[in-house]
Amino acid sequence: MFWLHQSALYLHIVAGVIALVIFWVPAISKKGALNHKRFGRIFAIIMYTVGWSGVLITSFDLWRPLVTHPVPVTTTPAAIDAFSAEVRAAATFLLSLSILVLATTRHGWLVIQHKEDRRILRRPVHVALCLGLLTAGVTLLVLGARRGDILMLIFGALETWVAAGFLRYGFKAELAHPREWWVEHLGALIASGIGAYTAFFVVGAASLLGPLLEGGSFAGLGVVFWVAPGVIGGIAIGRLSRKYRQRFTVKPG
Repeated sequence: MFWLHQSALYLHIVAGVIALVIFWVPAISKKGALNHKRFGRIFAIIMYTVGWSGVLITSFDLWRPLVTHPVPVTTTPAAIDAFSAEVRAAATFLLSLSILVLATTRHGWLVIQHKEDRRILRRPVHVALCLGLLTAGVTLLVLGARRGDILMLIFGALETWVAAGFLRYGFKAELAHPREWWVEHLGALIASGIGAYTAFFVVGAASLLGPLLEGGSFAGLGVVFWVAPGVIGGIAIGRLSRKYRQRFTVKPG
């Protein structure tokens, strides 16, 4: 199990770094252009790799935390229990981010492929994935409230909001305006980027900047790194949504 966990971890890291770079090509290229479509497809494939490898890694951590994260034989039973609880809490958070990546990537891809035809968004596989994200969000809210963990509360709210929005979009009677699918596509893939960048900062910043973030003048800045992608991405989704709604809404008269 350990070697499979580590192999998935290395794959996850490599794919994640590539995704962080590739994300900006379709994001800043002209919408509908060849590079936007080509790199958008590449980004989706890489994000599926990131998401599913993340699910595998965190599932192992939840199931056998002491196998995937061995401790010295001299560790006391109380310390082992506390360590296992922390590994499982971290795995729960990162599992929710993996589900966020999978759901947002799939939703954004299906929306742009099928546009006004939303029947595919009502199929069991996609509905189950959205419900999985909703469950992950609610779970984070509960755990965050119990642990007093602001990061879990913020992302629990974000994931619940995103999942509810996806389900509402798929099942509502009619679209609010022409090309609403374009706004939905942008919002979904920005949310996918939020998941990727948050996972990077939670793990990467903690590893690379740990000494700075744990003490001295920079103590306490860790949460800024973790929350910043969600805040920036949320603002971007809101601004773009308003912009394109105004552009595409057909005014009477």
